[in-house]
Amino acid sequence: MAISPELSGRLMDRCLAGEESAFGELALMVQDDLYRFALAHGLNCHDAADATQETLLRAYNKRLSWQAGRHAPAWLYGFAMNVVREFRRKAGRRGLTGLDPAVLDGLEDRRPETNAGHDADAADRQKLLAEAIGRLPERQREALACRFLQGLDVSQTAAAMGCAEGTVKAAVFAAIENLRKSVKFEA
Repeated sequence: MAISPELSGRLMDRCLAGEESAFGELALMVQDDLYRFALAHGLNCHDAADATQETLLRAYNKRLSWQAGRHAPAWLYGFAMNVVREFRRKAGRRGLTGLDPAVLDGLEDRRPETNAGHDADAADRQKLLAEAIGRLPERQREALACRFLQGLDVSQTAAAMGCAEGTVKAAVFAAIENLRKSVKFEA
């Protein structure tokens, strides 16, 4: 389930108004999406769980910086992006595990014309794609994960990544070109 901008915004507004339990509701609602976000950025299961908790803790500690009307998922993903980057830097010293192909599982279900089930061929393609995404430069991987795995639009992705919209567009374009060159699927 994607994070609902309207509901998460209302919960943040309630939290800002002094209703502390509203942040708990928000945390329960978004924790799975934040976990998948961390996995999509190459963290292993253990680090992704830790990153999710750290993201929620930072968001809670900065809850007073929330501005009504902002896009709450992008605000949360901004914290998540910073936390994931820190975990990736630490993991870089011990070696990253790369993108888990399971993160891509079910993406084809979002497009009715490709909902043909999982066969060995699809699993192989999924593994190749996950490996290729794992080899992309960090900024390109981040942009792809935000845009296509999390479903954020360009402005929301820019807010989460802390960059300009043009940077997001360029990173996504370059990532797709790099993937096109490195992964060849038979039609």
